[in-house]
Amino acid sequence: MKLRPGSFYFALACLVCWTVAAQAQIQFDRPKTEPPLQNPYTITMPRDQIIKAIGEVLKTCAIPMNDETSKLAEGKFVTKYYVFTKGVTARNDLAHLSNLPTSDVRSWTQGRYYLEIIALPLDEKRSQLQIVTHIQGQIADVIGNKWIDTPSNGTLEDEVLRGLSGKILGLDLGIKKGAARRLFSCEY
Repeated sequence: MKLRPGSFYFALACLVCWTVAAQAQIQFDRPKTEPPLQNPYTITMPRDQIIKAIGEVLKTCAIPMNDETSKLAEGKFVTKYYVFTKGVTARNDLAHLSNLPTSDVRSWTQGRYYLEIIALPLDEKRSQLQIVTHIQGQIADVIGNKWIDTPSNGTLEDEVLRGLSGKILGLDLGIKKGAARRLFSCEY
């Protein structure tokens, strides 16, 4: 069997194109995802300075505090509920922050959460910053609207912990470097 003179070059060109296309599909320098910060996060700073910085952020962002459960002198800040999603996207937004039951087929109408920010002293120079979120989804039921607790998947805790720790330390601890720090709908 004799090949035509142009078929060798055609086969070579196809081989080169196929190799380039296959190499483009494989990412050798794929960015690695950062693991979440440890919660509670240890900061080399006295607890009083951390409490002051948290208070400044909450005041700057005008975040309402739950005065009944907050113990500011002990380093425990508890916010009031914040509605972060409504309507058609409520299920997806809730699924982003919490572990919704997979077998559950409900019509989620809203999502809300509140934060507990706790500064714990370790010694004179070190403290721990802990973030606890309480997430709820609202469903439209026959009886009416009902709020249901949904367990957090840690995404929100990590975002808030990175933002507050970065603000306190003066570093950029965000996953997306250079992105604005956000707490509820406030940039700080």
